[in-house]
Amino acid sequence: MQLPTTIRSPIRSSLAEYARMRLTPARASSVNFMSLKYPLVYELVIVIADLYLPEEGSAGILALPGLERIARFGRVCALHEGWRAWLARRVGAEALAAEAPACVAARCNAARGALWLAAPVHCVAGLSSVHLDYRGLLKLPMATLAALAEDFQKLFQGSGFALQPLASGGFLLSGPAGGADHATEPARSVGGRLAGVLPGEPALRRLGAEIELWLHEHPVNRLRARRGELPVTGLWIWGGGTLPRELALPAAHEPVTSARAYGRDPYLDGLWCARGAQVQPLPAVIEEVLAAPTQLSVSIVELAELLTLDPAASLGDALAACDARWLAPAVRLVERGAVQQVAVVANDRCLSLQRYDHLKRWRRARRGLAGLA
Repeated sequence: MQLPTTIRSPIRSSLAEYARMRLTPARASSVNFMSLKYPLVYELVIVIADLYLPEEGSAGILALPGLERIARFGRVCALHEGWRAWLARRVGAEALAAEAPACVAARCNAARGALWLAAPVHCVAGLSSVHLDYRGLLKLPMATLAALAEDFQKLFQGSGFALQPLASGGFLLSGPAGGADHATEPARSVGGRLAGVLPGEPALRRLGAEIELWLHEHPVNRLRARRGELPVTGLWIWGGGTLPRELALPAAHEPVTSARAYGRDPYLDGLWCARGAQVQPLPAVIEEVLAAPTQLSVSIVELAELLTLDPAASLGDALAACDARWLAPAVRLVERGAVQQVAVVANDRCLSLQRYDHLKRWRRARRGLAGLA
């Protein structure tokens, strides 16, 4: 049946106006069409890079509404190689997924040969062992990194080792040793004893002990103490590998997935440098990552950095803040259609939620961190 002209014209005008708003990257109405307020983003990936649960723990005690909703209605898969290799494959960098973390991080500079990541840490000595907690995962400003690297070169001259500051708050260590590196990354060792998780290479163990002596009462630590900051007790050497002197570059015609990255992580920096892009600082609210059109938005969130904002905060407080600031808003964006799906990566798990998954009301709720256990 053909509609009268007086009726058809408003309908056509409305459809034309809707199409114009839907295809325009500028903000639309602030009242209706929530999904049109932002440019189309296919997927949000939120990596909680330092959350690894103990084998026995109270995963279900803390209330985390955002994570619980994703765990209840979404899908879960195990990441047997960890989040770094998974992310490299997710952005189409299959060759980098097999490389050591230090070799990927080195894509941002000219370092070659035997390489390791050297993360600043503050370890706590107990009666019978040494421990590392979340606050001990330190991120140093570039001025401090540069001062320590320069002093290292003077003191360890002739050792063959060198430190290069990284924008992510740690160091890249280069040196002559090339043995197998079985050291665990520091985030996986939080709360446990450090024996057995440090490098097995004798030269690296000796270097680590010498670095501890060097940093003890170092002027940088005295300055940090006056500012009420934790001293740097050592450099955690891990993620080692060997990068060839002649590094093959990706072909110019090789397709690159449209993706943006936010956060402070050496692997993320190197992965994006290899793709000819740069990582942006983590924004204050998750909605800011939707300011530019992209297929994939990756945010690296760390509980350790949230804890530095409040000296009195507990780990539970940091988890609650992470959920309120990132996960719960991400769920709302998905359910309103602002993005197609969200993936939360932590504890070698990937939880993903799509727009209409919340209609699966028969799914049982999983409290707290139970969805990641």
